[in-house]
Amino acid sequence: MTESLGRYLDHLGLERGLSSHSLDSYRNDIEKFRRYLEKLGLDPETLKQAELTGFLDHLRKSGLAPSSIARNLSSIKGYYRFLKRNGETERNPAESITGPRIFRSHPGAMSVDEVFRLLDTARSACRKDKSKKKLSARDWALLEFMYGTGARVSEAADTRRDDLYREMGLVRLFGKGKKERVVPMGRTAWDAIGEYLEICRPGVSGSKSGDFLFLNNRGGKLSRMGIWKILNKYVRASGITRKVSPHTLRHSFATHLLDGGADLIAVQELLGHSDITTTEIYTHTDKDFLITEHREYHPRENW
Repeated sequence: MTESLGRYLDHLGLERGLSSHSLDSYRNDIEKFRRYLEKLGLDPETLKQAELTGFLDHLRKSGLAPSSIARNLSSIKGYYRFLKRNGETERNPAESITGPRIFRSHPGAMSVDEVFRLLDTARSACRKDKSKKKLSARDWALLEFMYGTGARVSEAADTRRDDLYREMGLVRLFGKGKKERVVPMGRTAWDAIGEYLEICRPGVSGSKSGDFLFLNNRGGKLSRMGIWKILNKYVRASGITRKVSPHTLRHSFATHLLDGGADLIAVQELLGHSDITTTEIYTHTDKDFLITEHREYHPRENW
């Protein structure tokens, strides 16, 4: 088990780019699990679900916080998924076990109802827009894009058409330090993007457009301030009285995924956080694989 744990940690560090702090957390969780199995003479390859539940109960009786128990379960799930994908085991005893639900909304997050009102207001404006440039199609696409991907405002502004992989349902984003990540985006956002590219962008693009996805009304790259102004326009139009910024949509993206049951590790990767402690401001609950998590739990993008 020690050898396979090393390969799993290499996978997390090299292929998923997790920080040393996150890797230490996973290593400690799996080592704790290994010691428990050795003490009871249990084989990890033939472990039964009831025996794994016994380990979680052992953690609870040891005084471990529910949030830490949830993270331990997530680490074990990820470890078994790794072994199964590599053909080293045929079973994942953790697959159907649900950990303790420890959800904590980020204080800056909007409610699901508020986000839906915002997006529906933008879509309604697009449907009613009879202007030549049809910029409301851009606005709707932009807001759906930001909530659908959890992109930072700078990432949305820098996105190019070449970063869209519609056939795979994926978008490439460049975060802090130009760090690249590829994230899923659901059907509603893709529909909005497709409509914008068809009826709006060709009418405003020009020599300054380059390949940037979102353009201003003069054909240049849409600025961060321009994104702020568009968001505030629809916040007011939808009757939302609270203060909302582009980062509020990012907070809401993460909070709503976690509230629906998504995994902390998956959300960490979707947000582009190199350190899991940054993601833990939202919750301490964990669960499953990236695209599956996004499609199953994102309230706007159920597939």
